[in-house]
Amino acid sequence: MPDSQIEKLLIVQDRDVSLQKIEQELIRVPRERDILKKKILAEEANVELARKELKNKEVARNELDSQVKSQEAAIQKYRTMQLEVKKNEEYRALTLQIEQAEALIADLEDREIKLMLEIDAEKENFADAKAEIDTRIKAQNALVAQLDDRNQNLMDSLEAAQEATKLARADIKTSYLEHYDRVRVLCKRPPYVAQIVNQQCSGCHLRVSNEVARLVHDVGEVHFCDQCGRIVFI
Repeated sequence: MPDSQIEKLLIVQDRDVSLQKIEQELIRVPRERDILKKKILAEEANVELARKELKNKEVARNELDSQVKSQEAAIQKYRTMQLEVKKNEEYRALTLQIEQAEALIADLEDREIKLMLEIDAEKENFADAKAEIDTRIKAQNALVAQLDDRNQNLMDSLEAAQEATKLARADIKTSYLEHYDRVRVLCKRPPYVAQIVNQQCSGCHLRVSNEVARLVHDVGEVHFCDQCGRIVFI
């Protein structure tokens, strides 16, 4: 069995691990939230882009309609002028202008019909796509809300975990704490205090030397794995 100071270090280690999990979650949760918010913004941008493209086509259709009306007005003007001219060449010139305007109207109307068909198809596709996107955005916003709640709960737990760690360290010899803190920096991840089982360190799972296996039975001193540097006990 470990001495009383090692037992207390094991409690500190347990508190540290709990605190680290909270701190890691406090890093992970906002990152996940940011990823979701970016996805939502991208979805909304796609909807807006499709909406603008549809609006641009409607503007183009209105422009074609305006051009048709403009040519129809020109034809009416040319026909009025035909009633007033006296020379055949002037009459024929107006007739040519009328024919050109009518040909242009036919082309404009063909383009307008084609554009109207595209608009009708895109409106239907837009409605379907927007419904799917709205469903995804709703689900993503629900996840964001869950992450916000999770983050708040973690923040509420953080102070309590910090206080528990502080209290666990309060009744430990300074020399033990100094060794523990050094090992924690050195090893990066728990356990920092590991039990030797069958002459193997349970931290790195490597076999310790015979000397370490013998010395670890001495109570009142801190002993280390000669493979990974963790504090060890038997």
